[in-house]
Amino acid sequence: MPELELFLHDESVGIVERVPRDRTRVTLAVHRGYRQSVLLSESFAALPGRRPAPDRVSDFLGGYVPEGNHREQMAAKRRIDKDDLFALLTEFGGSIAGAVTLRRTDEASTASPSYEPLSDARLAARLKQALEDSDQGIPDDSRSTLPGYQPKVLAARLNGEWAVPHGRAHSTHILKPQVPSRPHRIFDEHYSHLLTRQIGLSRYDSGIHRAGRTTYLAIERFDRVLDGDRVRLHHQEDLAQALGLDWRDTDVKFQEPNWPTDPKRATARRIGELLGSIPGGDAGVDAWVRQLAFHLAIGNNDAHAKNVALMHLPGGTELSQVYDALPNLFQDGLVTWNLALAIDGVFDHRRMSAERLLAEVASWGVIASSRASAVVTETLTSLDGALATIEPPRGSSPGIAERLQWNTRRLLSGSEISSPKN
Repeated sequence: MPELELFLHDESVGIVERVPRDRTRVTLAVHRGYRQSVLLSESFAALPGRRPAPDRVSDFLGGYVPEGNHREQMAAKRRIDKDDLFALLTEFGGSIAGAVTLRRTDEASTASPSYEPLSDARLAARLKQALEDSDQGIPDDSRSTLPGYQPKVLAARLNGEWAVPHGRAHSTHILKPQVPSRPHRIFDEHYSHLLTRQIGLSRYDSGIHRAGRTTYLAIERFDRVLDGDRVRLHHQEDLAQALGLDWRDTDVKFQEPNWPTDPKRATARRIGELLGSIPGGDAGVDAWVRQLAFHLAIGNNDAHAKNVALMHLPGGTELSQVYDALPNLFQDGLVTWNLALAIDGVFDHRRMSAERLLAEVASWGVIASSRASAVVTETLTSLDGALATIEPPRGSSPGIAERLQWNTRRLLSGSEISSPKN
């Protein structure tokens, strides 16, 4: 039976194999000598010499593979079944989110990842491929991937120039081309990121660039750091993985309005409770409250469980920086008022208020109400100041700064957001 070896920070954890008669499942046999220095996952324990539950292992590893049309297109190009988890990990597990990598057991340990300089013309071609093929524009020998639906290209920034990662070489940046049907999207995302940097919710860089005739947003990966000419990894798992949500169902990362208590789906409360259970998790709970306040203020209706992540570091686990936080409610064709996760049982963004957010946080039972109130007020006050000083990039949705300021000040005043200001 074919095998894959699972590594965490280049330390071998164990052997991954298929589950007979179920292509969507894999097993993990943890090495007897494995000694965990960084947590592998919140969803199961990687105990030496043991085999964690296959469902937990599969949903954890499946959470790293492409989603939706990306998975279909990328699987078709490699001539594998889009639901065959072992095959997907074999093809794309060489460089995924965080510090987990998977290698064939017959792969030479001396195999050296490589990079190829990426000219402006070739970068433009890869961005065009990502747009036209609904995939990630990777070369045929690449073993890299990321979850998500938006067209993207994975690239490394080495010595000030773009390079293509080959084999299991790691990228340092995510490049998102401008989608003709949604021309404002990358500019709105860049604006949102500038705001998060200003108020301390992120530290990585982003910028708008052009390759040939294609405009793209370059985003520095916060789970990667360049150390000389070597790309080092920080371990990450998103909350869908940490909660053990089924990787085969792309909808479980959203809360279901018709069955909001569905235990198979994510909720803001489940995330808050999980963070509260982590040793030293007070900081993580505070960060989650801050992120929720920010998502409400910018009108981000896509803040689902895969768009929030944990960072497992040598000193412990913490909530990641904000990422993929877009003011979607101000983009043509994306105005649906329901949020990805309900706040105090309500999905309609127009009915959001600071009081409702604080009631949601109180239901978790993991943070004092006075502390939650202080965190929400400080976040919104900082955002109000950032909106007054940071100009939206040229190309952003018309009136976006005014719309976000309306939301923020309504929340600060104790009112419901209601309909956006015209």
